[in-house]
Amino acid sequence: MPQIKSAKKALRQSKKRRLKNIQVKSKIRKAKRTAQKSLRAKKKDAPEKVKEVIILVDKAAKNNIIHKNKAGRIKSKLQKKLAILKLELPKRTKGKKPTKAKKPAKAKKAKPKESKPKKPKAKKKTKKEEGGKKGKK
Repeated sequence: MPQIKSAKKALRQSKKRRLKNIQVKSKIRKAKRTAQKSLRAKKKDAPEKVKEVIILVDKAAKNNIIHKNKAGRIKSKLQKKLAILKLELPKRTKGKKPTKAKKPAKAKKAKPKESKPKKPKAKKKTKKEEGGKKGKK
């Protein structure tokens, strides 16, 4: 057991994270199983089930619960099976709102800017102008 306060806190945090990761992974496994069953049975709801798995896998990969390559493999396998059955994933309908035609913005009159006279930049002196190394006789 850790003795230092920060180590104790780190242990508590890692336990919480571990439980959360286990929950997410089991959720993915269950969803994957149901999607595969519906694909084998050639049900009409198979594309929706596959889409659910893809969403779960993407979220898990984004949060580093599973590796991104593993997520890609899982998605690829399910999409191949969908393609064999000649089914497509459903299009995303949630979250998209009908767009309204935007009114053109009013044109603002451009005001000429008053420019201040710029100061000339100071020139750097080269070594020759400085007289080379100091202390030279």
